[in-house]
Amino acid sequence: MFEHFPPRSVVVGIDGSQAAIRAALWAVDEVAGTDTPLRLLYIRRLSPDAGRTEARSAMEVAEEAVNDAYDAINALGKPVKVEMEIVEGSPVPTLIETSRSTLLLCVGDIGSGQSSPAGFGSTATALVHAAHCSVAVVRGDHDTELTERRSIVAHVDGSADDQLVLEFAFEEANRRNAPLMVMTARQSGFDDHMRAMLNRYVVLWKQHYPEVDVRCTATHGPLVGYLAEQAKSIQLVAVGATQTNEVQQLLSPAADRALQHSNFALLIVR
Repeated sequence: MFEHFPPRSVVVGIDGSQAAIRAALWAVDEVAGTDTPLRLLYIRRLSPDAGRTEARSAMEVAEEAVNDAYDAINALGKPVKVEMEIVEGSPVPTLIETSRSTLLLCVGDIGSGQSSPAGFGSTATALVHAAHCSVAVVRGDHDTELTERRSIVAHVDGSADDQLVLEFAFEEANRRNAPLMVMTARQSGFDDHMRAMLNRYVVLWKQHYPEVDVRCTATHGPLVGYLAEQAKSIQLVAVGATQTNEVQQLLSPAADRALQHSNFALLIVR
């Protein structure tokens, strides 16, 4: 007889910020109607010499933060299994360790600290580089006029990560009823091999997701440039963790200027 193993959760880092609540609301669609729980994780950091009063106050702050996130999720009225947990530790190391046994880790862009204009704070940046699972950075509202039905962008480059990126992207497009753009961005010219690769990917995955509206494109120049040009029409960008050049572009000072008027979520796929 096989033992029953409960499904791994999707974890949202909660810190009392509005950005964390946005991340929790975004994550609802990842698990709604499934047996996978949505785990709200608050990490409180106490000084070694913290007294009883300080510890009690920190716990009250933590409880208020996770309850606020829970209330926001509950207000959506979607079938979601929510778990809430408060632990002690340092946020980044604890989240990285949590990512070893998690399907997906979701965090807000700025949290309770500082961020760049593009919306990638220190915690999000650290997780993008070091988490053991896929990471979704849910960015906040920026000064931009958005189109009604925004697309999901999957960046591929011919590497081993492409299949994971495409699997995540097609799942997200299907889950969120969004059009999908499978694309690659390169500084150099494109040959027939690259175009054939994109077409092959679309044909292959369309068989599994016939209801997804999918297109493909190859652009010259950096990925950040394409995302800046299409900012109004993008809700999510999926990039493989081994696409180091593209990941660095998104986290660079140049991205601060290029992406300051966009608010797409960034999904780093592992």
